[in-house]
Amino acid sequence: MPLGFKRMLKERGTHFRSFTLLGFRVEIRPGFIVFLGLVVFVYGGSLGLWVAGTLAVFTLIHELGHALAARATGAHAEISLDFLAGYASYLPSRPLARWERAGIAAAGSFAQGTVATIAMFLLGANPLSRSDILRNDATLSIWWAGIVLAVVNLIPVIPLDGGAIVSAALEKIAPRRGASFMMWFSVALTSAGLVAAVTYEAARSFLPLTAILLIMQLQLFGSRQRRGATTSGLSQTDYIILVMSGLQRVGNYDEAAKIGAEAFRQQPNALIAAKISQSLSSLGDHDGAQAWMRAAEQASLSRN
Repeated sequence: MPLGFKRMLKERGTHFRSFTLLGFRVEIRPGFIVFLGLVVFVYGGSLGLWVAGTLAVFTLIHELGHALAARATGAHAEISLDFLAGYASYLPSRPLARWERAGIAAAGSFAQGTVATIAMFLLGANPLSRSDILRNDATLSIWWAGIVLAVVNLIPVIPLDGGAIVSAALEKIAPRRGASFMMWFSVALTSAGLVAAVTYEAARSFLPLTAILLIMQLQLFGSRQRRGATTSGLSQTDYIILVMSGLQRVGNYDEAAKIGAEAFRQQPNALIAAKISQSLSSLGDHDGAQAWMRAAEQASLSRN
């Protein structure tokens, strides 16, 4: 899942561990370790260890795909692994085109699925053969964590990568109604998937995923509804600036930068970039502040 800002992955105390891979800073958060432990507990034995191990590896590969694609556009990217998911955060050096944002979103699943398919063949297993997939714990885990989850991530619903790809296209077709349509479509499709997972035994394994997705979507939907009800007369940019200013006034510069970076990723705006720079400067991240000021300049020039 791609996000959009540098400060989000700033190390906080001794609770997080980080390392560098292919030039990207990778942060492992406690939630990720807890998640892998739950996987081992649920599946048990050798299968639990294989599933947890392959999930860890392919989550990292997935986020590396996002990060590499972001770097190809000139963006600075970092990776965080957390509970249930990983995130590739990137700071663009210029406003990105819709097709570039869609490409970054698609790159994660492409990298994940490609590596998993190669791994299957190296083990002498055909990823399209049921008997080969079920040959042992290794082939089953690689197929599920590498190939199946890569395909699932391309389902066109928010907040999956497929939803980000479709959203980028809808911005071109219907910039004002695209986001609302995507949210309604995501809730409807995920609800149908949840019903199918409850009804059909063959789809039962997707029940936790569909339930989690639906909860996340309903939370996002409720947030949008509340925002719309309290900001009549304000543009989306005005609202973001208002929220960021409020957070800055109470000293919550980190959260202000997060909100601003996500808004900038969806629609680059010079004022938002400048507010992010201000937040990062207050946090002592002067390199990040300068980078966001350059992004503000680029956004201003592109608008003019």
